Amino acid sequence: MAPPTRLPRGILPDGISPPPGTDIMQFCRDLAESGATFAETFDRKSETFHGGVTTPVPLNGARVPDTMGGEAAADWRALPEAPLAIEEPFGPDYDSAVAAHTRLGQAKKAISVLNKPVEMAMRLRVQYKEAITATGTEDRTAWESRLKGAEAERDGCLDAATAIIMAMDKADVSDRTRETVQAVSEEGRFRFEDKERFGDYMLVLQRANQAIFADQNKLLQRIKAIKKGVKTSQVVSAPAVKEGEAANEKTPDASALAVLEGEEAKDEAPAAA
Repeated sequence: MAPPTRLPRGILPDGISPPPGTDIMQFCRDLAESGATFAETFDRKSETFHGGVTTPVPLNGARVPDTMGGEAAADWRALPEAPLAIEEPFGPDYDSAVAAHTRLGQAKKAISVLNKPVEMAMRLRVQYKEAITATGTEDRTAWESRLKGAEAERDGCLDAATAIIMAMDKADVSDRTRETVQAVSEEGRFRFEDKERFGDYMLVLQRANQAIFADQNKLLQRIKAIKKGVKTSQVVSAPAVKEGEAANEKTPDASALAVLEGEEAKDEAPAAA
């Protein structure tokens, strides 16, 4: 009997085979031996269980792994807890710009996935158009119901994506972004029936995302400018405060001067007498 030249199906994933000239029988023996060796590492009765290490793993942080400090970090419970990072306030203008930048990111993300509900409505419309020519009315009614549901879901996605932009302040969103997003909403409701027209709509989505990205960059520059301005004013005001404190230490206040003048007047009175 001639030796086998191909592995039985199921030993290796479909589409993967040993190199030409491989001894199939020896390959199977090596594969079985390798599998048995690997299985022994999970057999508690085997000498190779857990790589030969029989020491139980300590729980509740009783031992610190060597990669995390080992014995030198054994007293890790005594270490001070890291304080929570408190974000430095930069004023209401900064907070407003950051919030606008976040909303633009949400709008861009919502617009980038609008192709799915629009394409689903297009596919169902084509299928419904084909079902109209069928003789039975049950299929036509079912397709019509599915089409209306897909269009309702599509319109909801379009409204949710465009509402973010339309509700934002004009100082944060350019007219170009508003126009492109409005085009996304209007053209997304078109009764697409071919991929060519749908491809044109994909370009509309791309232009809207590009416009939003440009507005995000402008907001980012504004955020950086606000932070820089606040930090600069803090650095400038610090020496001024120190100079004021030094001047107060050197110059006595008005009440102290009055007391000193009164004492001098008393000292001069007997001398005049």
